[in-house]
Amino acid sequence: MGGMDRRDFLVGAGLLAVTPTAASAAQGVDWGAVRREFRLDPALTNLGLFYLASNPREVRTAVDDFKRKLDANSHDLMPEQAQEVAAALGQYVGGAAGDIAFVPNTTTGLSIVYGGLKLRQDQELLLSDQDHSWHQQAARLAATRAGAEVRIGTLYESSARVTEDEVATRLRNSITPRTRAVGITWVQSSTGVKMPVRACAQVVAEANKGRKQEDRCLLVVDGVHGLAAVDDDAARLGADVFVAGTHKWLFGPRGTGMVWVNPQVSDQIVPLLPSLTNRSDTAALGPGGFHAFEHFYAVKAAVQFHQRLGRTRVAARITELATRFSDGLAEIPGVVIHTPRDPRMSAGMVCFDVNGKTGNEVVALLAQKQIQITTAAYRIPYARIGTAILNTPEEIDRTLKEIRAL
Repeated sequence: MGGMDRRDFLVGAGLLAVTPTAASAAQGVDWGAVRREFRLDPALTNLGLFYLASNPREVRTAVDDFKRKLDANSHDLMPEQAQEVAAALGQYVGGAAGDIAFVPNTTTGLSIVYGGLKLRQDQELLLSDQDHSWHQQAARLAATRAGAEVRIGTLYESSARVTEDEVATRLRNSITPRTRAVGITWVQSSTGVKMPVRACAQVVAEANKGRKQEDRCLLVVDGVHGLAAVDDDAARLGADVFVAGTHKWLFGPRGTGMVWVNPQVSDQIVPLLPSLTNRSDTAALGPGGFHAFEHFYAVKAAVQFHQRLGRTRVAARITELATRFSDGLAEIPGVVIHTPRDPRMSAGMVCFDVNGKTGNEVVALLAQKQIQITTAAYRIPYARIGTAILNTPEEIDRTLKEIRAL
């Protein structure tokens, strides 16, 4: 964009509203104009856009441009583009380009991390019962190969009433000298709980006092539903490893993801597969071979799109809509909310139950009204919505009206 700053971009694209000094951080952007950058089904109220994100025009254009270049000469794989993507992601998460590895999705990233972790038979991996089943399976597969163990703990009694102190205390009481890694989820897709990563990192740091490097406990974060939904630097949360697909809240091309590794522990994770790059030890964790390169290269466009909107604005809009939905649910008799009402302990997901109906039944009934919601089928299948910046207050209100009618 050359010398164009964020405000210039927003004005030029028609995305900046006429009240840039409004008190609410979510204001100052024409969210209707933002929505028009995406190819959404106009007949559908889609509150499940976090699943596989729709791509904005800027990302679609980047994919097409790289595709044309590769079609013209597939021998020119444009390695400089990979470095630019790494730099963009590194900047976005508050880290360095050399600390970024490219992976196709969160599951693959977690599998590479746990599988490459120097793990002994006398050590264990500690996860939470609310981590995604594939997160747990990635740890189990790695532990089985090493002859180690996986222990699944519970970090809170009630998702709706969870507190930072409760999570920290339970984690502190769960870590043992054998614990080689703790796996947590930044924003749990099963409950909507935003885990207090910094507090967990402090607990892990305390447990590591006096430990040798080969015994150090690593904090591994599945961050797929926090990246681009929470206004924070993933690389500055205190974790050792952060893994996230970029094809969800970041609106990146499908089949793209990242692994960030704290350089202090990069020697504790070794590659499982041949890599396309030797630009850094962490980058070498990314699987080699041929990929949909036009998708990977276009991740930079997704990062730029978010940066120009402003992460603070984006997160505020997501929170505004999620709060509107939670507040509305709280007024409906027979509805139980399983996600914390406190924005400090939640992000863009809200999980709930309607008395007398399963989560799947709620999904099916709303689908008849052209409203798309989901359940976390791998865990307790609560009904679940996500509030993307593409959604509107009117969609939230319409969905609440239909839930009330149930």
